[in-house]
Order: sequence, then C-alpha cells, then structure tokens
Amino acid sequence: MKMSKKNRRLAAMFGLFSIACGLSFAETHDTFGRTLKSDAGEISFGAWGRSTFEIGRKYNSTNVTADATSLGNTALNGWKSAVDIYVSSGGNASATPEDIINALSQAAVATGGAEVGNATREQLTQAYAATALITGLKALETDNSDNKNYMALDPDWSYGSRIGFWIIGRTPDEHFGFDFNLDSDARALFVHKLYDSNEEAEKVNYNEDGKYAVAIGDQAKMWGIIDFEPAGLSTKIAFGKMREAVLRGSIGDFGQRESSDVKSEDDIFSEFWPTTGLFVSTTGMKDSVLEGFYAAGCVDMSGVLGISAADTDRKEDVALYDAMRTAQAGIGYTIPGIAQIKAQYWGDSISESNYKYEKSKYAAARSAGYGLNDYYGRMEFGIDFLGFMGGASGLADVDLEKTPNANLIELGFKVPIVTRDGLRDYDPEKFYNWYSCLGTMGVIQKGFILYKGHIWGGQGTSNLSQYTDVTGSGTGLIQMNKDDGANIFMAGIDFLAEVCINPFGKQDVFIGLSGNYNITSASADGGFNYNGNALSISDLKLKQHNIGAEVYVKKTFGANNFLFAGIAERYQISTMDGTVNDIVDLSYKGIANNVYMPIGVELFF
Repeated sequence: MKMSKKNRRLAAMFGLFSIACGLSFAETHDTFGRTLKSDAGEISFGAWGRSTFEIGRKYNSTNVTADATSLGNTALNGWKSAVDIYVSSGGNASATPEDIINALSQAAVATGGAEVGNATREQLTQAYAATALITGLKALETDNSDNKNYMALDPDWSYGSRIGFWIIGRTPDEHFGFDFNLDSDARALFVHKLYDSNEEAEKVNYNEDGKYAVAIGDQAKMWGIIDFEPAGLSTKIAFGKMREAVLRGSIGDFGQRESSDVKSEDDIFSEFWPTTGLFVSTTGMKDSVLEGFYAAGCVDMSGVLGISAADTDRKEDVALYDAMRTAQAGIGYTIPGIAQIKAQYWGDSISESNYKYEKSKYAAARSAGYGLNDYYGRMEFGIDFLGFMGGASGLADVDLEKTPNANLIELGFKVPIVTRDGLRDYDPEKFYNWYSCLGTMGVIQKGFILYKGHIWGGQGTSNLSQYTDVTGSGTGLIQMNKDDGANIFMAGIDFLAEVCINPFGKQDVFIGLSGNYNITSASADGGFNYNGNALSISDLKLKQHNIGAEVYVKKTFGANNFLFAGIAERYQISTMDGTVNDIVDLSYKGIANNVYMPIGVELFF
C-alpha cells in the first residue's frame, strides 16, 4: 500500500510527537494500517498492541499518635483521683464508671457535701468522657511499615496492557462511513461491574471474567456529513460509541511512561465521548465566512436503551430527562496561526439513575439529602495559543521544515455547577469550586528535543475521609460533618523531555526524563463523627505530597512503534495534625515509596 502525501506528512508528525501528543488510538486510524478500495468506497484495517512489564519494590509506613493536651491531662488526673477515692472507701475497682460516679455523688449528698474529691458530678462525668475519648483515640495509635518486591503487567495509563484491531469504512466522497475498534484490555474485566450496579461485590469473579476480557474500544459508530454550501457549513451526524476531539486539549499524559498523577488532554478541555449516543457537529467550510467555526453536541443514551447483555438486572429504563441531563455541548472558533477559543457545557448528576456511575458512587451524598438537582455538571473554557507553530491551526499541520522549533500553549478553566455547596464535601476532585490547567508542548530542531508539561491547580472542600484513610479500609480517621467540610487546595506540575541521541542520523533513539510534583493542602475546624461519636476538631492541617520521576531509553521504529526501558520512582508523604475536643492532639504520618523498572512496547500494523 502506498501512502498518500497527506498520510506521509501525518505519519512524520506522529513519529515526532508520539510522546508529546498523548493521542488516543482511535485518532490514529487514518495514519496506519492497510486499505482496500472498491467502487463503493474504501475500507482500512489494522491491528495494534501495547504492554508494559515492571518489576520493583514497594515500601509503606504509617504512624498515628494521640497525645493528651494539658486539658486532657487534667481530665485524666481528675478521673484517676475520683477512682482512687471510690476504691479507698471500699468500692470495687472494676465497677462501671456510672456506678463510681453515682456512689461518690450519693456519698456527697449523704454527708451534706457539695463536692466529691473537689469535683462536681458534672465535672466527674466530663472527666470520664474525656478519659474514655483519650483511651479510644490512643487505641488508634499505629507505627508499622512493610516492604515487598513485586511484578506487574498493568501500568496505570489507559487501562494497562491492550491488544486490538480496528476497521473503518469511507464512501468515495468521504461523506459517509463507519469506525470500529475492538480491544482486549484490562478495562474489560470491569465492564459488567460498571453497569451491573446491584451485583454483590463478593459475587464478582475477576478470574472468570478475565476469560472474556474483550471490549468495544473507543469507536463503534456510523456517521454521515451533509454540506450546506450556501451557508458555508458542514454538518456531521454520528450514532454509536465515539470519541470526538476537535475541541479537546492536545497536551496529554505521558503515555508509556509511568510518572504518577500526570494531567491529560481532558484536564485542559474535555472531548466528546458518549458511550452509546448521538453526536452532531457543525463546521465552517474552508474559504467561507464561517471558516474556523465549530459547534457540537451529544447525548449519551446507553441508560435509555433498556437492558443490555452486561446489565441484566436493570428493572427500568432511565428517564429521558435524566439522559438529557448528561448531554454535552460545545463551541469553538479557530484563528489560524493565532488561537483557538472554546467553551462547553458537560452535563452530569449524582442521581441513582445516572448510569455513568455505579449505584453506590454517591450513595452517601444521597443519604444526606442531596439529589438530582444539586449538581448539573460543569462549564469549561479554553484557549489554545498557536502563535509558535508557523501559522498552523494544529499540531498535525506544522511544517517542520519551515518551523523546526514549534510550540503549543493551552489553557483550560473548569467550574462545576453545584447548587448546594455542602455537596462539595463528598468528592473534592469533582465538585471543586474551580480547576485550571495550563499545558505546553513542542519540538526543538525538528525532533532533536521533544518536551511538554502541565501546571494545574484547583480549590474546593472535602470531608477528608479519602485523605485520612490510613488503614485502607475505605473510612478515614476524620470524616467531617455535613456543611463542615475542610478547605482544600490542590496544585501540581509535571514535565517530560526527550533528547535524540543521534540527531543527524535516523532520529530513532531517545533518552527521556519525566517527573511531577503534586500537593494537596487542607485546613478545617468543625464537627466530625468517629465510631458513632460526635466530636469536634480544631486547627486541623493536612498535607499530601506526591513526587514522581523516571529516566528511560526509547527506540522508535516504523511510523509510531517503540520500545522503552527505564528506572522510575513514586514517593508520597501524607501528614495531618489536629486537636480533638481540645483534649487530644491527633496526628498521623504516612509514607509510600515505589522504585521500579518499567519495560514497554507499542506496535501498530
């Protein structure tokens, strides 16, 4: 098969930007594979595979302390004195606290005294309650650590190891067609669990399910394009499962590299991704007054179509209103060589009928009285600066002969539509007050150096349960009460650079370095519940630091194929300090460290 001039140019661009773009597999269909042509049109098909093996060593440690404050020590001494008086007067040391308090109080009344050991009945009761709390929190004290060696075949990025194939069809005028890809991937293990929301966890058998770990990939759609030349518009209509990325951010995660907590294209500006739905877009035609204009919308109807093979116990369809609540609509305008500006609405809800989540996902929020109309999704705004790309409107259009030093800068800003602020406590990474991500990527001397990175930040509230889960039980040491959520701020930076070690040769061997640093900081004063006890905490300070780094060697071959091997480390340290009921200083420190060697391959055929 002979590549067209357009495809040769795209292949070259993908080769140069493969580590920087983070493009999904679905977006490379037109570049790789084989094509069969007939009078009805053409069909292209191909296969691909990706896998990463890693071997390493993990270390974890947890230290929790509960120390009585001066007020707490006063309470401890007061209760001890009361017990000593009770025992010295003939009482049984094993008596219940209630019996001790009653006996001393009755003795005081019988003798006409107003005090018992210099303490009133109320003070004795308070002293015991404080003593019991100190004892209970002391029981939480932990100081342990463990090390283990491990092997893995499931890296974090894009659901781990995957093998699949794709097939696409186009009519001769390229106005009608279909796209399809099938993957055998780690995500398929969990497909039925995502939809079969009523299945009991203990009945899930991942080994059995793994025998059938094949799933529809990113694309399974039919589509058509209708041109309205007098209006200068071209409209596309598609049905099925799809990913449409015209407005999506272009600066993604690091793909085959394993630095943790790296931001993706969607952190800048989200793509359209209906699981089973309808997608409509309108594009301004070239050389028309609307050139550069783009608008699109979609609705995901997978919850409206009734029972599916993977969803055997759904009793009724999702209401049309609920489905429309998860619709998505966006608009953008591109000024070639200058900028693209864009905005979109991403519909969502926490209702039980929102099929995007397991039934239990926001059960705690719903049980606290939050529902369908307390969260409507989010608004997103973005701008891409194209001024350093030689007049191109996108990365694939850069002419590296004329512009050997190209750079793209993207900025995205997101604001969730939350109508009751207390909901923010239940998922700070979804119901944040605001979130913003700035990304940059580029090439120096036509592939001698490839680089990219993100700077991001967000602010919101949290009940802190997920940040204080030191035992891994799913329940944190601290879970703030409704409307008492902690103020939380999240920020980070990540980067990647690859340097070609043979810039005057084939440019197929690179040395790379990637890394990131993230911080989560929280502060709170208010009520929380522990084991059914209503408590309060003051001056709570929490910090979580995540650091990741990797150095690797990468060998590319073909259009977008590569092998790589590296050494990486992930390090996390979490700390918290706060005073409970003014009588106990509660604190913890957790450390997790993972040093490992990843070896990976990605192939397209």
